[in-house]
This record gives sequence, C-alpha cells and structure tokens, in this order.
Amino acid sequence: MPQVFLMDIAPQSNAPRSGSGEDRPSNKMVLIGDPEWVKGQIYRLHAAGIVDQSLWSRLLPTQNPGEVIATYLQRRGR
Repeated sequence: MPQVFLMDIAPQSNAPRSGSGEDRPSNKMVLIGDPEWVKGQIYRLHAAGIVDQSLWSRLLPTQNPGEVIATYLQRRGR
C-alpha cells in the first residue's frame, strides 16, 4: 500500500532531473504525521545542521485525515 501511495506524489524540486545522474544512489528521509509534528521535525533537523529545511518537499496530505508526508532526497557520489 505505501508503494502505491508514494507513486502518486508529484515530483518536487529535489527530484532527479533528466540528465542529472538519475542512476546515482541516493539517501531518502520521509516524515509522516500531524502537520505540526512534521514541521517541527524538519525544523529540528535543520537546527541540528542535518538537513536544510528548504530542501524538503512541501507537505502533502496522505489518505488519512490530519496527516501529511514530507520527503527529502539526497543524491550520493559514485
């Protein structure tokens, strides 16, 4: 079920672009929960110097009322 849902997410600014090395391995982080909790976790990761908050996708609603998902994708070098 999660795979079907995640395929419905529109590409974000941190999604791979054509010719940008889509075949490179990547690390992913996904936050799912109450919108305020997700925003708080993004802020905490930013404050800790782990992930800049501007690199996360926008908050997208899930099929569950009152729940959102945010994703972060980081391409790794070869």
